[in-house]
Amino acid sequence: HIDALVKDAVAKGAKLHAGGQPNAALAPGQFYEPTVLTGITNDMRIAQEEVFGPVMAIRSWSNEEDLLREVNGCPFGLGSSVFSSDTKRANRIAKGVRAGMANINDFGINYLCQSLPFGGRGCSGFDKFAGPE
Repeated sequence: HIDALVKDAVAKGAKLHAGGQPNAALAPGQFYEPTVLTGITNDMRIAQEEVFGPVMAIRSWSNEEDLLREVNGCPFGLGSSVFSSDTKRANRIAKGVRAGMANINDFGINYLCQSLPFGGRGCSGFDKFAGPE
């Protein structure tokens, strides 16, 4: 599934910076190389499906309205990451993203710190566990 999403993105114009294939040195079909893609657009499967693999699909926008419209157009919403040197802006954007978890200038703290709330929205879930009771 991961390889098909990456190949679809590249075929539709995404730029592959690293990885992009299964790791042949390990068990066949079990490990995928860490992959970085830029130039992701909403017509790519990787923008509309959950990847669940070591793939960073980087998107950028010129304004917040377009960003939120496109990101929230995806039916899935497990986690999101907003990277910006302007933390007030990053927090404002993160609050507008329909996802169960949001990270600012970080990728995986919600996945790594088991005491933080974990859960999704939309097709990614409807509740959370962990965090303050």
